[in-house]
Amino acid sequence: MAYVIAFYLPALREGDDAAKAAAAEALRNLAWDDANKVLIAEAGGIPPLVDLLRDGSAEGKECAAEALRNLAWDNANKVLIAEAGGIPPLVELLRDGSTEAKAEAAKALSSLARGDDANLVLIVEAGGIAPLVALLRDGSAEAKEEAASALHNLAINDANRVLIAEAGGIPPLVDLVRDGSGRGGLQAVWALRHLAHDNDANKVAIARAVGFDAVVEFVQHGSVTVDGDYTAVAHAGPTAEREAACVLLRACLPRAIPDEIAIAAAAFLM
Repeated sequence: MAYVIAFYLPALREGDDAAKAAAAEALRNLAWDDANKVLIAEAGGIPPLVDLLRDGSAEGKECAAEALRNLAWDNANKVLIAEAGGIPPLVELLRDGSTEAKAEAAKALSSLARGDDANLVLIVEAGGIAPLVALLRDGSAEAKEEAASALHNLAINDANRVLIAEAGGIPPLVDLVRDGSGRGGLQAVWALRHLAHDNDANKVAIARAVGFDAVVEFVQHGSVTVDGDYTAVAHAGPTAEREAACVLLRACLPRAIPDEIAIAAAAFLM
């Protein structure tokens, strides 16, 4: 397999636009395999993919983003991609790429952010939050799903929770919970849960975005699971935060509601 990988690298480095895009696409396909991820990195495949992402044709940039996304997924390559300067051109593609390329850039950024504290900071420093929120608001269905996934991962960081809220990320995440696809809604749910964690201001913003009527609906007809969430409601602070905790449960956990949760939630709204 190392020989096959080495076959594509000269075209990736020195070919014309079509050859570079084809080589990136081939590496993308090979990078679905965990062992191949390592071999591609060891063969020096990451820097020319980043170069293609920065300076290639529109097709080449999209293919490079796809390849980098696969290389970074659950792999130490995410460190190598960041060190090679891959994050700023992905953010640029997120801003200026085609509809499909924006979705691929969001996928790659999500993959780079997942489980990597340093990349959480680098993506923000590159200006990644604002275009992700814009994509969440105005992108295609696939792009919204991938933007929510990226924001879900970025919101692990305390400072990023504040920045995502300041960029207007909460209302479109709530919209995606209401209207998005199954995976898109789920990613938005997790993003909202992370945004609300240890952040009362974000809890209030989520309550406002969902609307007070939804809180009443939660008390009357809502559904949640218990796992840790009874504690979240019971220890919520002032009224607005209590309302927000209830809204978050209503929006995020559609399952059979235990009676004690409904009673507690109703009491907090009185």
